[in-house]
Order: sequence, then structure tokens, then C-alpha cells
Amino acid sequence: MVIEVRGSHLYIGGLKATELAERFGTPLYAYDKGVVIDNYGKISRSFTYRNVEVLYSCKANSNPGILATLRDLGAGLDSSSPWEVVLGLMLGFKREKIMFTGSGVTDEEMRYVRGELGVLVNVDSIHQLRRYGRLFPETDVSIRINPGFGYGYHEFTTAGGLTKFGISIDLLSKALEIAKEYKLKIVGLHSHIGSGVFAVEPYVKVTKLLLDIAVGLHDLEFIDIGGGMGVPYRPEEAEFDHIAFGRAVSELLENYSKSIGEIKLRIEPGRFIVGNAGVLLTRVVEVKVVEFGGSRKVFAIVDTSINHIVRSVMMGTYYEVVAASKADARHRVEVDVVGNLCMAGDVIARARELPPLEEGDVLAFLNTGAYTYSMSMNYNMRPRPAEVLVHDGEVRLTRRRESFADLISTLVI
Repeated sequence: MVIEVRGSHLYIGGLKATELAERFGTPLYAYDKGVVIDNYGKISRSFTYRNVEVLYSCKANSNPGILATLRDLGAGLDSSSPWEVVLGLMLGFKREKIMFTGSGVTDEEMRYVRGELGVLVNVDSIHQLRRYGRLFPETDVSIRINPGFGYGYHEFTTAGGLTKFGISIDLLSKALEIAKEYKLKIVGLHSHIGSGVFAVEPYVKVTKLLLDIAVGLHDLEFIDIGGGMGVPYRPEEAEFDHIAFGRAVSELLENYSKSIGEIKLRIEPGRFIVGNAGVLLTRVVEVKVVEFGGSRKVFAIVDTSINHIVRSVMMGTYYEVVAASKADARHRVEVDVVGNLCMAGDVIARARELPPLEEGDVLAFLNTGAYTYSMSMNYNMRPRPAEVLVHDGEVRLTRRRESFADLISTLVI
């Protein structure tokens, strides 16, 4: 199944979007399991090199239905916090297939993740490496390298060069000294250059860099070239060439294996797997026409907000909007789709050509499978939406809608 328009209706996993909205209420995140499976297959099968492991970047979307799907497909987990690690273990991911890559990681977090949970830590700095060595001498560790360059569709998504991430390449010798001092075994070399990367060459460049370093590390078991593979958000944008990506990186690993020895390759796709698998459904509460000084603007006020799709304002991310029951309507008007927050900046989509809308119409924001719920918030004490997983015409609730009790559960009154 796919997310598609048939006639006037948008379908998700074989079900009408309007039926999902009616059954579960709005706003609602709906994920197509079939799209997740297909995307995982695309990226995992793109390599001719066979010793490849996919660690799903769960910060993109930690929905348990999606995580369980990827676990069953054989994926591991790229975790950015201790609680992402715990969730992965709760859902049955093997600890040897989970890696913890954090920023500003405390000793307490390392004691918990490494000491209690037994999960590999990917250290982000010289300071963290020394603290890790004091806590866990003579153990395995992975190190994150800042290669000195980064890519991304926005400054917030660039993770190499002058950023806070990783151990700078010119400090590598210092890192090796610390590892030797504490008898640490460096089993992994990691680098993540950014998100929203559509070119293959940056991945080739970082793979070459890690393999050059790998030659001198005799305990090394894997290199990890991160994730960040781009997903088109606008209709005119091209897709990431995963076939060329897999072919180019495989060639480098195959040559290394022949000359030096076999080594595992890890990758960490998140958005690539779930980005286009999600749809945020919302209902039009009011259509308001405002006229001043000869200017006119039409606002569709909906029951969601930037609370649930924050990257639209944080990074200017474009999300395509579809009128879920009027998708084939020819007549269009220019509309700003705005949310229900007491905030002038709560504009989700500007100047979109949509059919004439009425109160009760369902709108669908496409490509909202990544970094939407996982970055959502409760501004104005608005609850987070429910989430459902749809597959082959069947649907199940995977996260209930928040209640007032949830919103005040941490308050001391």
C-alpha cells in the first residue's frame, strides 16, 4: 500500500484519510507501515557490500509500531538519549544492535547506558572519552569523528565542521592517547555530517576518511557513516539516489576488505525510512476572510498547530497540503493554513492553492513521518495528537491522544 490520491480522496495504507480522522479524531498522525517497509528495503538493498547493518535513527520517530516493524526487519537502533535506549530494549532490540550517540553526555548517563544496560557508547568529545575511560577502563568504545566538513538543508541540520559534534580530526591523536591510557578498545568509528543530504559525494568523502583512520586501529569492528539521506518535500524535488549511494560506498568497503580486511559498515537513516510514511491529519475549524486597505487574505484555521509540525517555522520546512476529500477539485483559492495557538507565528503553510474549504474539511500534511511528533510540544497546554499505524487496509492505535491529566502529571500542586 502507498499514500496516494484516488479520485477525490487521499488514501493511507488502503484506508480513506477522512475515515481515519472520523474514527480516531483530529489532529492525528497516521503512518503507513508498508511505506516504512519499502523504504527500509530500498536503503538496505542498495549495497553490494554484504556486511552492512542499518541502525534506525529513532530520534526521527520513536513510535512503537514503527520501531517494532524495523526490529522485525533486522534493523538496529541509533539512540540519542538513555531513554531511547531503554525504549529500544523494551521493544526487543538486541543490545549489541543499539548504539548511544549523545551530546553533552553526563557521567550518570554513561553509568546507566554502559554500566547498567550494557550498550555501546559512541563518545562525542575528548572530555567525554577521558571521563568514559575513568568510568569503564578496559572496555569497548566507539568514537565520533568531526571530519571538518558538513552538509544539510539548513544550518540546524549541519553536523560537521564548526559544530558542537564529534572529535575534530586534528584531535584524533589525542583521542588515541586517551584510549591507550585507559586500555580502551576502539571498536567503532562514527561520523554524521548532517541531514537533508541529496548528493552522494559527501558520503564517499566521509567513508574514505573513516577507512583511512581505520587502517591503524586493530580492534576496529565497524565504521558508521551516519544518516541524513535527503527526502523530497516539494513536488519538484528529486529523490536521493540510494542506488548510486550504495554502489559508491560498497566499492570503497570492498576494496578495503581486499587490501586490509573485512569491516562492518553501519548507516543511520531516519528520515529516509519514515519521512514520507507519515501524514498529519487536521480538521478545518473555521475559514476566515480578512480584508484591510484593499488587501484580502483567506485563513483556514485548523485544530492542529506548529506544536505538531514545528519545523515548518523553525526551519521553514515545506509540507505539501492536500484536502483529503477534495483532492481532485480543479477550482483553487490561495489560503494560509494556520493553527489554533494564541501566537501570530502559528502559520503552518502560506499561500497554498487549495479547493474552497469549509468547516469540518480534513486537511492532510504529507511527509510528516519524521521530526514531527518527536519534536512536538504543549504550548498553550494543547495536548499531543494520537498516532495510528495503517497497513493493508487495517489500522491500530499505537499512541493515544494526550489528556489534561497527562499535561498536569508532573505538576506539584
